[in-house]
Amino acid sequence: MSEGPLSDQRGGAAAPPPVLIPDPRRVELRAASQPSVYDRDFQLGTLLLEPEPGEEHYLVRYPAGLRARWHRHRAAHTILVLEGQLEVNGSVFGPGAYCHLPGGRPMHHAPAGDGPCTFLLLFHGPFDVEPLDDPPPARP
Repeated sequence: MSEGPLSDQRGGAAAPPPVLIPDPRRVELRAASQPSVYDRDFQLGTLLLEPEPGEEHYLVRYPAGLRARWHRHRAAHTILVLEGQLEVNGSVFGPGAYCHLPGGRPMHHAPAGDGPCTFLLLFHGPFDVEPLDDPPPARP
């Protein structure tokens, strides 16, 4: 086995170092806003920004009462609820819940109940957002 840097599958470039965070709930949060989707600021902590292939991982804390519009992203993303209750597409999920949302599909997520909600948000591609005016029609 060679002693040099490991190459990855993207043509021989050195593989990035691992990101190891013992407790992502303790990542420093900053105020963030997305006024086209949310009615107020929320908190965001960056876990990973990888330009190629565009992975973005965040710790997100929604304040109690935050209201959100339906929207969609080109990239799929995954949510892992850590604390509180999160409403996703009409269903409520608590700590430990896993939600995978395919890219290009209408979605809605906001805190449920009376408290804040904290979750990991893993974008599987670069972040973008398209606000939607109306919720999608119900499936039969």
